[in-house]
Amino acid sequence: MNIKYNIESIKNSEGTGRDRRYVRLYENAPLNPNQLEEHIRNHTMLTPGALHGVLDTLGDCMAHALSGGTRFHLPGIGYFSLGARLDKADDAADDKVRGNQIKVDGIKFRPEARLLARVKRNARFERARYSTRSRQYTEAELLAKIKDYIATNGSITARVLKTEFKLRETTAQKWLRHFTETGVLRRDGAANSRVYFLAQPAENGK
Repeated sequence: MNIKYNIESIKNSEGTGRDRRYVRLYENAPLNPNQLEEHIRNHTMLTPGALHGVLDTLGDCMAHALSGGTRFHLPGIGYFSLGARLDKADDAADDKVRGNQIKVDGIKFRPEARLLARVKRNARFERARYSTRSRQYTEAELLAKIKDYIATNGSITARVLKTEFKLRETTAQKWLRHFTETGVLRRDGAANSRVYFLAQPAENGK
């Protein structure tokens, strides 16, 4: 089965006047447990009970290793490791950060070379007939909308950009990061609840 894709872009994403293009893949639903078990049973001698035991034990082993700071290696598949983030204001001094302010931020995966080679060899791509791309704005257009929204509501969030301005999550986050890095916006709040304000008060009602 071919992997569906579309080519999308972010207008003037880095303030250079050039668009940044990227490939948007449309992934199928993951294999459900029954499909996975059927595939494994068709290629091994494991009974359903033995298979459940192996999968449960594998999950327990991985959780134990990762929660103890150990990378988990699944032979023939790849390496799993823990990602972490600082759950504290960005301007906090390094020596003031405590262990309870570090939070798990996901699990990273690095495939083994032979697995990656098999995927590259077998993957085929086909342009999708549909799109979930974000609405397209120039930088000036989006900034004007953001300023108008903040003038009325006091602040803005990524959720607002998604729902009100019809942007995808990744696109909303990239625009907010861009406007923060260029000094237009300032952010506040924890990483999972960012709120954005204008960095400087608007002049003459602009």
